[in-house]
Amino acid sequence: MSAATIAEPFLLSSYPESSAHRKHASTPLHVSLPSSSNADPFVTIAIHGDGVHVLDVRTAFSTSTLHTAVSHTLGPSTTFSCPPASRTTRSGSSRVCITYAVLDTGPDVQPDGKGKTVVAWEESLSGGVMTADSQGQRSKRVASAPHPISYIYAPEYLQDRAVLAGPDGQVTVLDAELRMLHTFAPQNQQASTLLKHFLFQKAACTFIPPHSISSTSAVSVSFLRSGDVMRVSVVRIAEDGSLSSLGESSLPVDETDIADISLSNDGFISVLLRCGTWYSFSLTVSPSSLLSITSAAEPIRLQAVTFTSLNRAGEVSISALTSSHVVLAAISSGSPTEIVFLLWDLRYGVLLAQQAILVPSTLPRPKKTGAIMQLSASQVMPTDMKAPSVQLNALLTLTPSPDRDVQADGASARSTILVVPLSVPVKSTIAAAMGRANAGARWVSTKPGPNQSSRSNAPELSPAVWKALKEMKASINGSVGGNVAGAEAAFFEYFKPDTSRKAVAAAKAEAAEGRVAPLEYAFVQGALVLVLPPPGGQSPSQGAYSAKIVQHLLEKRAVSSSMVAGGLLPALAAREDWETISLAMRTVSDLPETDVIALLHKVVVAHPKTSPANDADSNAMQVDSATSSTPTPTLPKFLAQCVVYPFTPALQRVAVRKHFPDASDLVPILETLDAWIVQHTEDDAPLAPRPAPSPEPDLPPLDKILAFLQPLLDASFLALLTHGAHAHSVLRALAAHLAPALATASALEHLCGPLAPFARAAAKAREAGEAKDGAKAADAGGRDWRRKRKAAQEQAAVAVGLYQVEELVL
Repeated sequence: MSAATIAEPFLLSSYPESSAHRKHASTPLHVSLPSSSNADPFVTIAIHGDGVHVLDVRTAFSTSTLHTAVSHTLGPSTTFSCPPASRTTRSGSSRVCITYAVLDTGPDVQPDGKGKTVVAWEESLSGGVMTADSQGQRSKRVASAPHPISYIYAPEYLQDRAVLAGPDGQVTVLDAELRMLHTFAPQNQQASTLLKHFLFQKAACTFIPPHSISSTSAVSVSFLRSGDVMRVSVVRIAEDGSLSSLGESSLPVDETDIADISLSNDGFISVLLRCGTWYSFSLTVSPSSLLSITSAAEPIRLQAVTFTSLNRAGEVSISALTSSHVVLAAISSGSPTEIVFLLWDLRYGVLLAQQAILVPSTLPRPKKTGAIMQLSASQVMPTDMKAPSVQLNALLTLTPSPDRDVQADGASARSTILVVPLSVPVKSTIAAAMGRANAGARWVSTKPGPNQSSRSNAPELSPAVWKALKEMKASINGSVGGNVAGAEAAFFEYFKPDTSRKAVAAAKAEAAEGRVAPLEYAFVQGALVLVLPPPGGQSPSQGAYSAKIVQHLLEKRAVSSSMVAGGLLPALAAREDWETISLAMRTVSDLPETDVIALLHKVVVAHPKTSPANDADSNAMQVDSATSSTPTPTLPKFLAQCVVYPFTPALQRVAVRKHFPDASDLVPILETLDAWIVQHTEDDAPLAPRPAPSPEPDLPPLDKILAFLQPLLDASFLALLTHGAHAHSVLRALAAHLAPALATASALEHLCGPLAPFARAAAKAREAGEAKDGAKAADAGGRDWRRKRKAAQEQAAVAVGLYQVEELVL
């Protein structure tokens, strides 16, 4: 097992601040590393007001002297829009260096070419230095891209091509003459903004199945923002330069204040927020081009660094190395102020190595702006993956902030480029993480960051769920007066069937097996949080309520009471939606006894004079409740649902004592239960099987009534005895009606043994008759189908159609 190490950084180059930089209001220079770890160690630098220089890192490391391989001076009016790129190739026995740069201003920029002008120089190298021949000017090529450029790549594995990435997510491929071969633009209704872009060689890109990227040269990954939604777009670059999408997915991050993003060739994503919270995700692409982004580890929150403070967001940068290893460069808070390099294994949340140096005195860091840090590391090639560890070089660029007050600083400012040698394990292993839990204690805060506590235990969301919940939340927060029409549209859009061939085939297979695809728990809970917030909360969607969404989820039996803070029934009762409450009583299986009994008390209080024998009073009660969202149900109707709902007797007794302190509220309930007992016991029970009469709509089974009555009397019998004459008369009526029924049941119990064989025989005869009737119907249906088909064939044989042509050949 190889240990991770960070060697002491050394100075590669330093440049003074130019006036062109101050006029351009951007970082003084742009720097790019070689495209891979086994490429020529050339660092390409574009300096505003100067030109483009290619430096040899190898000579600077071995001889401590700066070796310039290629240099192009462009003049003080030249500025650049993004980091340059370079690659070396072999042409016969000589080496050739091709350098690319994107100009913002300069002599070669046309009026409409700002940020779109690409310049390429081709120079022969002799002894590591460009040759001074007359071909220098004729090797320069200038072209204008179809869109502004934020990134340009010229890796060795693309041979004579270059890749451009635009600020809106466009990807363009150029040939050796800078002619556009193909371009790709995201297909989104909402405008997109590019946050970060990465380019990987096909052989090194392990998060995509190999058969999905056959005849592919490279893979482009774009991190885009559309409104409040972050998306990841993966594009395949074929060997002929053509572009095709490998999929797109939402990144499950609520916050939009992002400090930096990293992505390794294993598909490990890390998103660092300016508040210090660091998220980790895993990106995979299925053979059917379906992107999947899942949480890879618990987020951590950094502390003791300056970028979490106000106006210092630029003083941090991260870069992916191998697997889940990420290196972070930041400035420590406290004394002394140092630049710290922290090598993390984010899969296990441990710090593997660290290094620190003093902040250069030539780097101004005013309180209002701070400084700018840019960290980049070479990509690992497949040939390096066989060893237990790999040696990489990271490049840290320290530049003054373009927004600072130059006159207030006084001292001259310089931009500094540091080389950071790294030794990193190829794979993330728990063996390397063991014993490192306290290594990063200084940098990790135990306090949860904003929104982290609510997300730490949240279930993972699929892209479709994340998109639907995002749209629902945006619609509710942007509405006035709790309008949920937009949220309902987004909700039911999620349930629209997928008409793709694979989705239809999968749905048919599930239907054939009798399976129903369950709703995702995270989607149901997230939807309820938005459209059914708990009463008395302070959420922005407090006034929003959608009975349509809640009833739809209840009908699918996807809701549990614990999904709503404070309970489902109290939230519905606060909105007086008795229709939805009734539906919940039929479809939700975990309603607490205390919530059910609390609603029963509410119904009793709403109808204090309810009597099951007085229909007029019951009808009058519905008129009294006309002002609620839905009318308060009558006591018999709601009590019937309470009686048949499963409960635990001990918890039922506690709930009755809590919500019915006044025995007078129990009298109407006992009267209703007594009336039901009378209906069940007034006729003699039939001894022979006969068709069961249609039950009354609000009449529960007798066993359920008695089971509900027992804990009710256990909890309130003494209170009823001390209540008064009315309660006494109800108790006497119950006893009078129950005593004969109990005596009859006791007498009939002796007949169970003698009549058991006859009951079994009757049941068997009934089942045989039903089976025979079903077989007859199936046989009749089969014969009828065969008869119809035969008749149709005979009719077709003798009939001549209107447009039928017959031909006789002799």
